[in-house]
Amino acid sequence: MTSVESRLSADIAARNDALDVTRSFIIQAPAGSGKTELLIQRYLSLLAVVQEPEEIIAITFTRKAAAEMQLRVLDALRLANAGIQPQEAHQRKTFELAGAALARSKNSGWNITMNPRRLRILTLDALNASIVRSLPLSPHGSGSTIVTGAELGAAYEAAAQATLDWLGEPGDDRDAVIEVLQHVDNNTWLYATYLSQMLGTRDQWLPFIGSGLLTSADAQELRERFELSLEEAVSEHLQRTATGLARPEYADLLSLLDESGSNLEKEGKTANPIYNLVGATTLPGTDGDCVATWQGIAELLLTQQGNFRKTVNKNQGFPPSNKEGKVRMLELLSRMSDDTELAIDLAGVRSLPPTRYSDEQWSVLVALFRILPLAVAELRRLFSERGIADHIEIAMLAGQALGSADDPGDIALLLDYQIQHILVDEMQDTSAAQYRMLETLIAGWEEGDGRTLCCVGDPMQSIYRFRNAEVGQFLLAQEFGLGQIRLQPLLLRQNFRSGEHLVDWFNRVFPSVLAHQDDPLRAAVSYADAVSVPQQRDLGQCIVHPVFGSNPEDEASAGCELIAQILADNPGDDLAVLVRGRSQLPQLLANMRAAGIAYRAVDIDRLTDLPEIIDVLALTRAAAHAGDRIAWLAVLRSPWIGLDWSDLHALVRNDKHSSIWELLQSAERRQNLSAFAQSAIADAMASLQNLVAPNRIQSLRDRVESCWFALGGPGLLNDNYAVENVYRYFNVLGKLERAGSIVDVGELESVLDLEHVSSNEQARVQVLTMHRSKGLQFDHVLLYGLGRQPGNRDRRVLSWIDLPARHGVENKVISPVGPRAEIDNDPVHRYIELAESDKSKHELGRLLYVACTRARKSLHLMGNTAVADDGEGFRPARADSLLHLLWPVVADDFQRTFESDSFQVSVQAPEPWQLPVLRRFESPWQLPDVTQLPVPASPGVSAEPTPVEFYWVGTDARISGTLVHRWLQLIADGRVVDSASDAAAMRDITSRWLRESGLSGESAVAVVDRVQAAVENALRDEKGQWIVSGKGYSELALTGIQNDELVSVILDRVKIDDDGTHWIIDYKTSSHEGGNLQGFLQAESERYQPQLERYAEIYSNWSGVDARCALYFPLLTSFVEVNIAQPG
Repeated sequence: MTSVESRLSADIAARNDALDVTRSFIIQAPAGSGKTELLIQRYLSLLAVVQEPEEIIAITFTRKAAAEMQLRVLDALRLANAGIQPQEAHQRKTFELAGAALARSKNSGWNITMNPRRLRILTLDALNASIVRSLPLSPHGSGSTIVTGAELGAAYEAAAQATLDWLGEPGDDRDAVIEVLQHVDNNTWLYATYLSQMLGTRDQWLPFIGSGLLTSADAQELRERFELSLEEAVSEHLQRTATGLARPEYADLLSLLDESGSNLEKEGKTANPIYNLVGATTLPGTDGDCVATWQGIAELLLTQQGNFRKTVNKNQGFPPSNKEGKVRMLELLSRMSDDTELAIDLAGVRSLPPTRYSDEQWSVLVALFRILPLAVAELRRLFSERGIADHIEIAMLAGQALGSADDPGDIALLLDYQIQHILVDEMQDTSAAQYRMLETLIAGWEEGDGRTLCCVGDPMQSIYRFRNAEVGQFLLAQEFGLGQIRLQPLLLRQNFRSGEHLVDWFNRVFPSVLAHQDDPLRAAVSYADAVSVPQQRDLGQCIVHPVFGSNPEDEASAGCELIAQILADNPGDDLAVLVRGRSQLPQLLANMRAAGIAYRAVDIDRLTDLPEIIDVLALTRAAAHAGDRIAWLAVLRSPWIGLDWSDLHALVRNDKHSSIWELLQSAERRQNLSAFAQSAIADAMASLQNLVAPNRIQSLRDRVESCWFALGGPGLLNDNYAVENVYRYFNVLGKLERAGSIVDVGELESVLDLEHVSSNEQARVQVLTMHRSKGLQFDHVLLYGLGRQPGNRDRRVLSWIDLPARHGVENKVISPVGPRAEIDNDPVHRYIELAESDKSKHELGRLLYVACTRARKSLHLMGNTAVADDGEGFRPARADSLLHLLWPVVADDFQRTFESDSFQVSVQAPEPWQLPVLRRFESPWQLPDVTQLPVPASPGVSAEPTPVEFYWVGTDARISGTLVHRWLQLIADGRVVDSASDAAAMRDITSRWLRESGLSGESAVAVVDRVQAAVENALRDEKGQWIVSGKGYSELALTGIQNDELVSVILDRVKIDDDGTHWIIDYKTSSHEGGNLQGFLQAESERYQPQLERYAEIYSNWSGVDARCALYFPLLTSFVEVNIAQPG
């Protein structure tokens, strides 16, 4: 049997084993191996044997993955129900298992296709949230918005800065703040940054430090724990190095150690590290006391650059008189020369830290540990005030409810009773905290008790360390299992995605790109060979496209031409352009636009780089700060008003103190402007007045939006994509404003800088980062910019490293706290940085693997190298690039291209400086007229058209709508008696909700009246009573895929009528003054028809039932059915 046949046979056996629902597994499923199909098959196998569907829980790490898995399970069940047997063998297996699951459903009365909510397929974050909601008193049980990115970072920073308030409160907390501040040279920014970074990983720290009120004994115990981690880190490194040196071919080293050290002793060179080798006849021990001896060995064998020496002399203990010893030493070094892993380990020995903290260092760390719980308390206060939370907070609450594996809580015991089988997808992306949660879920499980755990993932695709994913946990689970459950390792080999020649290329290249062997502590993962399937025989190709020179325009031009050629040669196929970082794309995208190549960019453009956002941001800055002259001048320069430079200069000339608004009100100033400018300012003054007028009720978001409308902002937007971008901006603004203003505009801009947007254009070309491409596949893939380095990341102020251990336990090594210059020279800090760098290098190889394996038919590699100054040669790829990892494979392609003279090296010419182009409306812009529906006049009803106010949804109206939805949900769910008799109690509750939202006074009274009227109308209305009674769902959150996009919606009410009809009902709290009510209702029906069609499609995919749709207006007691095109 050939090696290929052997691997194929093992793959088939592994897939069959995975369907044994009596055993627990951990399955390594490389790229293209059909992982999702196998997960679905195991899920269907379990459905056929469990007592209830809820006994199975499938956990994924993204909402998209959860939605896709649920849809594919339901599709399999529906195909089986329809008797549609597929052609492919693996799909026929799914068909067979789905038939067995349907039979079980029918016999048990589940009716699973009509009740898909019984399929518990969810993300880990969703599981955490459901656990928290089940708590009797949960601070985040409902209503909290999960925030991420810069908005969350701003909350961390605000909480960190709030701890400085303790400086005014005598006591231990004040002393702790002072000690940390003094140790960072009273740099409050550095202080806040330390705390902010720790808040972002507080789930890792709080289990160590608790409340922070450490007694002397507690502090000593914690110190011993951290110092033990240092000892273990040092010992592990020395053990690995000793193993490398223990190879038989290196045996001569032992006789040379004492010889070199003794020669240096004779010369009196006792400061040389090699002197520590005097008397050594064996390799030293591997504890911290032996580090000096190991550093002597490293000095003996390595140059300062970390390479094995090519020669030795008296400085290494081999004077000219010792020719025989020198010959033996050089022969040994020659045998070691290709052992790169040993060289890396020996170089690391030089940076091993001491295994003890100084008393001063430890005192500052204890002070920091005392402050962290204070910062956590401030953060939770901010979360409560703003109605937000982060995933860590929800996970910590869920963890508290579950307890620990040794001491599970009541909820854990309840879940343990309910859950019999757990499937975990993308296991390689599990963090230590998530690992511990999974361990708690299976606490009490024993092998052979009928309960099973199946974990699926691919360590070769672990690329999310920046999200605290720790691939070492996967490797340790393969060896030791999870909790008390031993997991049988299975390895899938078949690659169903890529052509045969591509799979062969992967097998040839990646064993040297990835690590030589697995190492959990170093996050090192070795390559597992794949096997191509017969359908891909003789398909697939990898082509290298060298670029010479450092000019980005040359590479962009070559990339654009290549993209056009791939599209022309492969009509109907799709193409992905993948980059390591977004900074490599601007010139390429500009060339593609100029060439008319349509593309869809996925999370590429920064919101602040878009013209429509630049103008609205200037408007926001002007509204927030009347004295922001730059912002006001930008508004006057914008297309809405369109003043040129000469008019702007004339307006502000010789006046450095007045605000622009004050200058605009000066008739004398305006007279000095051009006729166009005077007219444009006169037209805009009324709109701009709204920006500066005092307004205690209207939010800043509303003021900016209404002014934007009045000035003609929508007239600049060319497509729905631009409209979505503007409203995404407004949503960010609404989240950050406080009391109708923005205190720190820099914070707003920082948040916006991290907001990346996607174009919605449907195109054959997709442009995305390599990280973003994970889980996707394309006919053709172009890896662009391989020779370049992404933008530099900010260095962490506080550094620590986690060393994974069995059962989710982590040994944490933390560097001391202090000023940047001081910390850079600290040996613990240097060790951590080197260890982190080592982990990052391993992850970089895995990132390249992920990017390459997205390709089905062809893979194109494009990267640049620098050309020698004389133009007669080229340099190897830079060491920090992805091209460097591939250089042993692609160097010959570069050489052939260079020798063929089929390229040009151009020098980038400086572009002449140009004035920015003035954008201006060609004619005055105004909101379009709204065509009035032809409704015949009725007695007492005016058929005259009434002006439509485009800006009608203010803050109060939005709050009213939210509260009406909340009341109707509570009534429909049976949590409130469906009676309006206790109106006073309802008003009290509504008022309390408003106070919690920060609204009181006259505005609150108006909102309470509106909410009360809407709810009472609904309960008195026969149709309203019908809606909130009987079977159905309220505020049903669904996620589905439409046009290849993940779409999440919330259905206000799904009413299941007695005849089985499903109604999707959208509540509208609009009111209508005046006549022509039918015209208004008809207009609203047409306005919301696309939205309801989207709801119906997603609901149909989820439930398998086509629904009818309607709008319900409780303030008008009007029920309007909306005719929609049925899905499918």
